[in-house]
Amino acid sequence: MGSGLPIFLLITCLQVLVIAAVTDSSDLSALNAVKSNWKNTPPRWIGFDPCGCGWEGIGCTGSRITSMYGIIRYVDRRHRRFSRAANSVGFLYVLLSALSSTFMIENPVMSSSILDLSQNKGLKGNLPSTIVNLKKLENLFLVNCNFSGPIPDGIGSLTRLVSLSIASNSFNGPIPPSIGKISNLSQLDLTDNKLSGTIPVSNGTSPGLDLLLKAEHFHLGKNQFTGGIPPNLFSSNMKLLHVLFDSNQLNGRLPSTLELVQTLEVIRLDRNSLTGPILFNFTNLSNLSELYLSNNKFSGSIPDLSGKNLLTYVIMERTQLQGPINATLFSPVRLQSIVLSNNQLNGTLDLGTNHGSKLVLVDLQNNSIGEFVQGTGYSQELLLHGNPFCQKVQSSEYCITPQQKNSSYATPTENCVASSCNAQQLPIPNCNCANPITGILHFRSFSFSDFQNGSYYIPLQAAMMEAFKSDQLPVDSISLCDPFKGADDYLKVRLDVCPSGVYLFNRTGFSFITSQLNNITFFKHPHPFGPFFFTLKTDNYFTGSNKSPNTGIIIGAAVLMLLLIMAGVYAFHQRKMADRANQQMNPFASWDQNKANGAAPQIKGVLSFSFEELRKCTNNFSEVNALGSGGYGTVYKGTLPTGVLVAIKRAKQGSLQGKSGFKLSWTKRLGIAIDSARGIAYLHELANPPIIHRDIKSSNILLDDQLIAKVADFGLSKLVDSNEVHVSTGVKGTLGYMDPEYFMSGQLTEKSDVYSFGVVMLELVTGRKPIERGSYVVREVKTAMDNQRKKDSGNLNDILDPILDLTKPLKGLEWFLDLAIRCVEELSANRPTMNEVEKELENIQQLAGFDNNVERVSTSTTYSETTG
Repeated sequence: MGSGLPIFLLITCLQVLVIAAVTDSSDLSALNAVKSNWKNTPPRWIGFDPCGCGWEGIGCTGSRITSMYGIIRYVDRRHRRFSRAANSVGFLYVLLSALSSTFMIENPVMSSSILDLSQNKGLKGNLPSTIVNLKKLENLFLVNCNFSGPIPDGIGSLTRLVSLSIASNSFNGPIPPSIGKISNLSQLDLTDNKLSGTIPVSNGTSPGLDLLLKAEHFHLGKNQFTGGIPPNLFSSNMKLLHVLFDSNQLNGRLPSTLELVQTLEVIRLDRNSLTGPILFNFTNLSNLSELYLSNNKFSGSIPDLSGKNLLTYVIMERTQLQGPINATLFSPVRLQSIVLSNNQLNGTLDLGTNHGSKLVLVDLQNNSIGEFVQGTGYSQELLLHGNPFCQKVQSSEYCITPQQKNSSYATPTENCVASSCNAQQLPIPNCNCANPITGILHFRSFSFSDFQNGSYYIPLQAAMMEAFKSDQLPVDSISLCDPFKGADDYLKVRLDVCPSGVYLFNRTGFSFITSQLNNITFFKHPHPFGPFFFTLKTDNYFTGSNKSPNTGIIIGAAVLMLLLIMAGVYAFHQRKMADRANQQMNPFASWDQNKANGAAPQIKGVLSFSFEELRKCTNNFSEVNALGSGGYGTVYKGTLPTGVLVAIKRAKQGSLQGKSGFKLSWTKRLGIAIDSARGIAYLHELANPPIIHRDIKSSNILLDDQLIAKVADFGLSKLVDSNEVHVSTGVKGTLGYMDPEYFMSGQLTEKSDVYSFGVVMLELVTGRKPIERGSYVVREVKTAMDNQRKKDSGNLNDILDPILDLTKPLKGLEWFLDLAIRCVEELSANRPTMNEVEKELENIQQLAGFDNNVERVSTSTTYSETTG
C-alpha cells in the first residue's frame, strides 16, 4: 500500500488540474519557462500544476501565483560545491524574465506579492535590470546575498513596493532618486552595503526620498554616504519611526527639520562627521525612545531632553560636547541608560532626586567633571573614571575602571532529560535531538544595557514563537543565546529554530521560516527590541525530508545511483585532465582541498642545494649575476645544471633575521596590527585607483624606531579599476600567506589582502611562521579555538607566543583571535573588509585600555635600550 502513495498523489494532482485548472495559464507558462532552464528544481516540483500540487516555495491566491520564497537557495547550496564559476545570477535573469509575465499582469486576487531571494551567497554580480519589469511586486527581499554593482536606476518603476530590503550585500554607487516614486514604500533597508554619494531629495525635476510620506523605516546605515543630511529630507507629513543613518561619512549640521517628524521613535546618526551645536528642539519628538549621536564632531552643550517620558536609551559618547550637566537630563521616567563618555563635560555632577526609577547606567567616563553631589538616592551603575573628581578622592566605587561583562545567556529550556545529541543538534522540549536553523539576529536598536537580564529575552522568544504558530510553520521551539554588542553598536543574538516532530526541516519549511525572518513585519517586537535583520549560519542543511522506505523512492534511488556512477566516471576523467592542466599551471605548489579547513599549501618537488652548488650556479656569486639587493642580502641570477633559471638570495653576514630581535608586549603587538591595518585599508579605500598589495606578510611590514608599522614592498601590487569587482591575474604571492580562493581561481580581490593580513595577525600572537615543521598556523589556531569552545583537551595558551605574559588575562586577545580567524575564512565573501578590520582593532585597543601615544613613547625607549 505504501508503494502506491506517490502514484496516488500524482493521479490526484492530475485530477485537480483537469477538473479545476488551478494555476492560471499565464503563470503556468512562466514557471514552465523557469523549470526548463533550471536543471536542479526543488524535489517537490512534481506534477503539472504549481498551485494545485503545492510546488515548493510557490505561494498562490486562488489560481494566481503571488509569492516565491527562497527557491534560489537550491542553486546556491548545490552548485557552489561543484564549481565556483556557477553563475546563479545568470539563472536569475531567466527567473526574472519568466516572472515578468506573472507580476506585470493586473491581478485582482493578488493581495500581496513577494519575491524573497535572501540568504543566497551564490547570487553574485549585478542585480539584473529586468527586475524592474515586476510591476506588481509588493515585497522584495535580497538580504545577505553577494550582489554588487549599482541598484538598477529603474527600481522606482516598482511603484507597488511596500518593502525594499537589500541589506548585507555589496551594492555600490548612489541611491537611485527614482526610489522616491515608490509612494507606498514603508520599509527602505539599504543597510550594510557600499553605497555612496549624497542622500537624494526632490528638486522639481528629479524625485527623492523626501517624497516617501508613507515610509516608516529609513535604514541607510553602514554605507559610505557623504555630504550633509538634506534639511528638506524631513517634513511634518512623514510617518517615520526609525531614521538609521549610522556608520557613514555624513557631515554638516544636524537638520532642524528632523523635529517635524513627530512619529520618530529611534534616531541613529552615530559614527559620522556631523558638526556644530545640537540646536533642534526635541519637544515635538514625544515618541522618541532611543537616541544615538556618538562619534561625531558636535560642539556646544547637551541638548535638553527633559519631558521625553518614552526616552530609554541615550548614547552620545565621543561627540565633543562641552559644559555642565543639568540634573533634568536624568529625569525621563523610562530612561535606562545614558552614555556621555569621552566628551568635555565639566562642572559639578548632580543627578538630582527626580532621576528616573528605571535608570541603571550613567557613563560619564573621561570628561572634566570636578565635583560630584552624592546622596541623591541613585544606587545603580555610575562610571566616573577619568574625571578630575577621581583624582581628588582617595577611593570611590564610581572611579573604578569597569570590567568587561560576560554576556553569556540562553533562554530556558524544558525540564527533561535530553537524548545524547551530536554537535550539530540541539535537545528540544520533547527530549529528542533536532538539527536547528541557526543564525544571528542583528538588532539595530535596543533600549537596555544589561544583556544578561533574561526578562528581556523571554518576551522576545514568546513573540517569535507566537508568530511562527500564527503562520502555521512547523516550529517546535526556539532558543536565544549568546547576546553581545558588536563594534557597530548592534545587539547580536544567536537564534536556533528547532523543527516540530522531525529531526530536520523540509525545504519548504526552511524556506518559509528564513523568509519570514527577513521580513521586518514578521512579528511585533516587544520592548525594548527595535528593528533587526537576520543572517543565516546554517550551511548544507538540506538532506531531504521524506525518509520513508517505499518502492517509488527505492526505484528513484536506483536510477539516481546509476546516473551518479556514470557521472562519477565522467567526472573522474575530467578531474584527471584538470589535475594535469593544474600541474602545468602550478608546478611548484598546490592547495589540498581535501584537507580540513585551514590546510597548508603543499609544496612540490622541493630540492636542497649545497653552498658549493649555489656558488657554481651563480658564477661564484659574480656581480655580473647580481639582480638587486635588499635589507637581508643580494639576489643573484643562477642556472641549474638542468638549464632552469632561478633567483638565489645570499644573506649578508650580520643581517640574519632574529639576531637583533626584541620582545614585544601584547599592547605593542596590537599597535603594530592597527598601524598595518590602517595602511592596507588606505590602499583599498582611499587610494585612487585602489591598490591590492598581493604580498602582505610579516617581512613586508617595517617598523620605525618607535615601532610604528609601515606596509612596504609593492612589487606585486595591482591597481584596480573602480568598476571592477575582481582582477583576473596570474597567481603571485607568498605561500602560507596566500588566499586559497585566489590561488585556486586566479580571481584577485581586496579580500585576498585581508586573508594575508589575518595570517600576520596570527603570527603576532603565536610567534610562529605561517608554515613551520609541516604545520600551518591557520589550522593550528582554528583547532585550538574549537577545542577550547568544546572544552576538549588542550589549552589555547599552548599555541600563544611564550614571550607574552600569560600569567594574567590579555584584554581583547580572544576578540583579536576571532577577528583573525574571520580574516582567514576560505570564502572571501565571509571575510570582513580592511576598513572593518581596522575599526574592530581600534575597539580592541580601547578594550585593552592603553593610550596609543603614551605606548609609543615607552616603546621607543625600550627599543633603543634593546638595540643599543
